[in-house]
Amino acid sequence: MNRPDKLKIVLIEPSEIVTAGFKSIVERSHEFEITNTFPNPEYYNHTHAKADIIVINPAVINYNERFDIRSFFSNDGDNITIVALIYTGYEESVMRLYDGSINIYDSGSRILQKLHSAVEDARQNPKNELNELSTRERDILIAVAKGKTNKEIADDFNISVYTVISHRRNISRKLGINSISGLTVYAIMNKLIDMSDFN
Repeated sequence: MNRPDKLKIVLIEPSEIVTAGFKSIVERSHEFEITNTFPNPEYYNHTHAKADIIVINPAVINYNERFDIRSFFSNDGDNITIVALIYTGYEESVMRLYDGSINIYDSGSRILQKLHSAVEDARQNPKNELNELSTRERDILIAVAKGKTNKEIADDFNISVYTVISHRRNISRKLGINSISGLTVYAIMNKLIDMSDFN
């Protein structure tokens, strides 16, 4: 990297032993430095900490409250590389929210390599809300999540069934979710629909 300054990392991890180990690895690097460590994301906003990279344990996020990981970090979320520090497997739809991931079983050199890759990926492929779904795609996602058939959706939006199928294909490709139940969960977690819509 052609940066004169080290990239600043904020680590959000409740385990002291994992925090100590991660800090020890990062301190060996000439390109990264840990500026703050917090047990949960609320501390980040309360202290007005600034970072280039946030490394966070996904277990500290309440995905029922907010599914968009970047919304936890005030106005900085769109400009920060966010890396998951994982102990176990997570659903693909959750991991897609992050710019990269580090497993606690990765070697020190692999961790530094993954941090580099995540920063580059975030620069080349910035993430934004709902993975760039268009307004029409969001409307169709809502209709699908509410259990409407392709014909019903086509009638509601005055479009052909083939156009609905095309939109659904694009939605599945963008979100990486192929099942109706998965799309429904995604819509609920992103507050596109409410549980009361099913009553």
